[in-house]
Amino acid sequence: MDKVFKELRKESKILAPNIIIGKNGLTDGVIRNINFELNKQKIVKIKILKSYIDTAGKDKTFADIAEKTGAKVVQKIGFTISLTKR
Repeated sequence: MDKVFKELRKESKILAPNIIIGKNGLTDGVIRNINFELNKQKIVKIKILKSYIDTAGKDKTFADIAEKTGAKVVQKIGFTISLTKR
């Protein structure tokens, strides 16, 4: 891992989730909101509620978010993922 990526991981640990995905899942509005936050900040932390994970699967949901936003995964812990576009 390079130095910048390690710094991003450290920073993401102390952040509170910016976006929470509930039972409605990954709608177009949620994806737009994630992209908006990614353009505004260097790290976005997303928490996914268990009610959505039960229907979709955690790893597939994380992969879908990264693919649809074009972001890089900084860290995945439990039901929380941190992304960056930089």
